[in-house]
Amino acid sequence: MDNSTLKSSFGRILDVDNEVYSTRMAAVFCLVLSAVLWWIPVLGPAVAGYACGRKTGSMVKGMVCSLVSGAVLLLVIWGLSVIVLGHGGYPDIPADEAASSLTGIVGATAAYLQTFFTEGTSSLNILNLGVVTAFGAVGGILSRQVRKETAYLISLGATEGSARPTSRSMQMYGRNKELGFESFDDCTASQRMMTNVNRETGAERSEGKEKITKVPERKPAVTTVQTVTTTVSGSDASPRNRETESPFSDILDRPDRR
Repeated sequence: MDNSTLKSSFGRILDVDNEVYSTRMAAVFCLVLSAVLWWIPVLGPAVAGYACGRKTGSMVKGMVCSLVSGAVLLLVIWGLSVIVLGHGGYPDIPADEAASSLTGIVGATAAYLQTFFTEGTSSLNILNLGVVTAFGAVGGILSRQVRKETAYLISLGATEGSARPTSRSMQMYGRNKELGFESFDDCTASQRMMTNVNRETGAERSEGKEKITKVPERKPAVTTVQTVTTTVSGSDASPRNRETESPFSDILDRPDRR
């Protein structure tokens, strides 16, 4: 198994943002919170179970998931206790006494492990497992109730939103199903690539259209003007008079001649 496969698998396990309800993530929450908060009587296991139930979104799923996660955690603690607390005399003596007889890093680990046992005994605290399971069911009930109330308010128009269900593709994406692509990013990249191709095709079409619709330039029209000169000869005209007369006198005398 290569690094890319391990990275993608680990990313799917911790994919919190893209999943509203997830049994896988609910189990992770329950394990982590139980391991951290188990030492707090009742309250610690209650928080772990409630978070698990809310993440599953169902009473049955929350109860089963919290029960299985709590049982797995206790099984791991029991195995570690045999290894660590065994140096202090466990299980022949109570777990807290065995932990107090150890020092160093082993002693610190033993002090953490003994919080999972009933005080003064060598038995694991099963009561906290029941608390985790019960609050897992409570969290699932409240999660389902909130979902139903939100859908009811949207259908009445009390809040902004649409009563239409989400598309099947979005539902499949929320469940990490394959959509024909390896991931949603690949789908987005393909859409961008198709968009760029269409833009280039549109640009080529527009250039071709401009070439087709281009009107050839018209040459300016050349206008020629012909001038007509009329010469009138008269008996009384003399070269001297012609030189002194105005050049427009010939035009002014034309109506009189007609």
